Amino acid sequence: MSTLSDSLLCFQHCSKINVFCFTIPNNCPACENELSNTDLPIPPFRLPSPLTSEAKNFSLLIKPTFGNFTRDFKRGDVLHIALSNSESKIFEFNENGISSSSFGSYLNWTNFLSVSLATLPYAFSELDKVLENTITMDTWAAERYDEVNNNCFDYVISVLNAANNNSNSKLTKIQLTQEIISPAINRTIRLLSIVRNVSQNGFFLQGNHFEEP
Repeated sequence: MSTLSDSLLCFQHCSKINVFCFTIPNNCPACENELSNTDLPIPPFRLPSPLTSEAKNFSLLIKPTFGNFTRDFKRGDVLHIALSNSESKIFEFNENGISSSSFGSYLNWTNFLSVSLATLPYAFSELDKVLENTITMDTWAAERYDEVNNNCFDYVISVLNAANNNSNSKLTKIQLTQEIISPAINRTIRLLSIVRNVSQNGFFLQGNHFEEP
């Protein structure tokens, strides 16, 4: 399968139907008319992929705990989250404790979501310092990890609140999920559905009476 939408194209030929494909067919999959020498209402364009293999600075990073987004991710799968600092260095907490990886050396992070913390109404000016301090904190030692009560989610929330300039406005797990994680996951799932349909059938039609992913 193509890496999500790296090669996914979209165009319109008839009846305001979006045609998704990896290569432009000779005939329109919707009306079966030839596409050669035809003016398309919407010419082919590549869909930007929400996934990346490069962490951006000051971002929340999201990936499946098991497997990867492109191959086998589905709604409800367990997620793993981490944070990046001003130099795009990744900090994460799991059963091995705290680990930090510089750009280009985080082999466990490929095809993930990187969502800027700037989308949240908070100022995290001390984030670099807080992240570095967590490396030696007993709270985040490997033996303190617990899948339910002290996990990657707890780590991210703790770091963001410690770095938040406004001590009277603490970020909650519900807010983080609703404001960052869920929207990013929903966009990815919609695109994954299209990609998987194209991989199976050669094209996917969206609009009018056709299936919505």
